[in-house]
Amino acid sequence: MTKPIYIVATGARTPLGLTAAPMAAAVRAGITALVEHPFMVDQVGNLMPAALDPELDPQIVGAERLIKMAECALREAGSALNGTSASRSSFPIFLGLPEFRPGFSDADAKAVQVGLKRTQGLSFQISQVNALPQGHSAGIAALEAAATAMWRGDCEACFVGGVESYFHPDTMEWLDANRQLVGEISRSAFVPGEGAAFCLLMTEKGCAQSGLKPFARIQDVSIGIEMKIIKTTEACFGEGLSETVHKTVSRLQSPGTRINQIFCDINGERYRGEEWGFVCLRMSEYFDDPNAYHSPAECLGDIGAASVPLFIVLSCQEISRQYSKGLRTLLWASSEGGQRGAAVLEILTQAARQR
Repeated sequence: MTKPIYIVATGARTPLGLTAAPMAAAVRAGITALVEHPFMVDQVGNLMPAALDPELDPQIVGAERLIKMAECALREAGSALNGTSASRSSFPIFLGLPEFRPGFSDADAKAVQVGLKRTQGLSFQISQVNALPQGHSAGIAALEAAATAMWRGDCEACFVGGVESYFHPDTMEWLDANRQLVGEISRSAFVPGEGAAFCLLMTEKGCAQSGLKPFARIQDVSIGIEMKIIKTTEACFGEGLSETVHKTVSRLQSPGTRINQIFCDINGERYRGEEWGFVCLRMSEYFDDPNAYHSPAECLGDIGAASVPLFIVLSCQEISRQYSKGLRTLLWASSEGGQRGAAVLEILTQAARQR
C-alpha cells in the first residue's frame, strides 16, 4: 500500500437487519435468517431455500431489488458525513455486483449503476458509480480499484460496496439445475441470500479534513485467478486462492506477524471448503488458527457480491464493541468465474484512532 487507506464508516442491509449494528449482533448471536421462499419451488416440488429481506416484496426482482437494498446501506454509511466539512461533497462509488448469469445481465448492471447514482436524500453527492460485476470477490476488486484511485490522488474519500440478490426466477432455476440449492437432491449446496453493504474509505488527508475517526486500516489487497473452477470436471487444489492469500499475508509488516481472525464466503459447497483446506495446509504458519474462520453464510445465506463489504462491516462492528479477536483480519472470497480476492484489515488502537 503506497499510502494508508482507512475505513471510517459502514452501513448494511441484510435479512437479519436493516442497519449494521442489529445485523452484526444477530450474526454474533448465531440467529439465522434461513427459511423457505414463499412461492419458488425446486425441481422436485419443494419450496426453495432462501434468506430473504423481510421488508421487500418477494415479487420485486432484478435491478429494482438490488437498488432498494443498496440505497439503504449507502445511506447508512454516508450518514457519518452529516455535520462534517465533507457534507455535500462529491464522492465516487466502487460497487461489487453479481457475475453475469441467468437473471442478471449487463443491462441489469447498468440499471443498478444508474439507479444508485439517482439515490435521493443523501448528505453527499455521488460523482460516479463504478460497477464491478465479478461476483463473490467483487468487493475485493472494488477495494483495489478504490485504493488505486486514492493513491493516484483522484479522490481523498470514496465508498466501496456490494449488493446481491439471487431471487430472480431465472437465477434460482439455474442454481437448482446445477444442484447448488440445499435440498433433497443436492449434497454440496447453499442457501441463497441477499443484502448490501458499504464502507466509507478515506486517506489521512480525508480523515483530517472531515474530522472522522477511522476504525481500521486496509493493510493489503490482492487479486488472483483460479483456473480449475467450480462446475467443471477438473479437480481444484486451491492454487489460485493460495497464491492470492500468500501475496497478501506475506507482505505483513514484520516476520512472525500473524492473522488473528478470518472472514470468508464458505457457504456449504464442498468445492469452497476444500479450496480453503488446501490454503490451510500450505500456509498455516501465518494464522493463529486457519480453521477458526467466520462464515456469515451460516446465518445470512450466500450473499455473493455483497460478501466482502459485509465482512468489513462485521469487522468494524467488532472493533467498535471491542470483541474483535486480534489486530489483523483476513477477508477472502472466491468467484465462480475464477477470480480470487484477499485483503487484510488492521485494527487501529484507541490512541491511533484519536490522533
